[in-house]
Amino acid sequence: MVNLEVVTLVLLLSSCSSSQVSERRIDANDDQDPNKTILEMLHIERVSASHQQARPHPYMRRIYQSLHSLDFGGADGTLVQSFRSILSPPDAPAGWIWFNVSSLQPSMLAAELVLFRKTLHPRPVSVTVTLHGVTAPEAARRDSPALEERLLKLEQRPASGYDVFDVSPLLARRPLEAVGFQLQYTDESGSLVLHEALTQSLYALTRGLQTEPLLVLYQRHRHNLELDSLGLQ
Repeated sequence: MVNLEVVTLVLLLSSCSSSQVSERRIDANDDQDPNKTILEMLHIERVSASHQQARPHPYMRRIYQSLHSLDFGGADGTLVQSFRSILSPPDAPAGWIWFNVSSLQPSMLAAELVLFRKTLHPRPVSVTVTLHGVTAPEAARRDSPALEERLLKLEQRPASGYDVFDVSPLLARRPLEAVGFQLQYTDESGSLVLHEALTQSLYALTRGLQTEPLLVLYQRHRHNLELDSLGLQ
C-alpha cells in the first residue's frame, strides 16, 4: 500500500466519533505563539502503517493558524484536506508528481498544488511554466490538458517560499483515486526546456521531508476563506 498522509481539519466535534478525533499537542519547537495555539482546532490524521506520524507540513501549519485567526470556529464540517506526494505508480512515466486521493472528501470544491522553490538562479532568468494534470497513470502518456500557465522568474522566490498552482478543474472528474502533475517549461525564446530536470532542480520533491510536494483541497474557494490576503500563495 502506498504511503499516505491525509490531514483533515475538522471544526465540529459533534460530526466525528470520539475515537477519530484528537487534539494535537503543540510543542515549544513548532514556532507557535503560545497565546494563540490551535489546540482547540480538532483534526484527523490518517497515516499508513509503514509511515510514522509526522508533524504537519509547514504550509498546512500556516493554513491552520490562518483559519484560526480568521475565526472559522462556527463553520460546519471539513474546511481543508491535504495529501502528501506518493511514489510514482509502476505504470506511470517519469517526471510526474503523484498523489493518492482515494479518501478525498466529496465536499471539497477547490484544489492547489504546493511546491517549495529550493533553488534560485544567480542571474535574472524567466521561463514560462505550463502545469498539466491527469487522473490516471495511463493518461500521463497522452496529451493532457493544461491547468495553468505562468511566468516564473528563476532568480526570485515567492514571499511564502512556495509556488502554488490552482488545480481545481481536476475535481470535476470525480471519483478520483490518484492525480498526477507535470510541469513543462519554455524559455524566453520559446524553446522547450528539459521538464523533469528543471523541475527537480527548482523544487523540493523528496518524499518524507517537511518541504515535500503537497496537494491542498478546500471546502470553499481561497478568496472565500480570505487566505490570499495572508500571503499563502
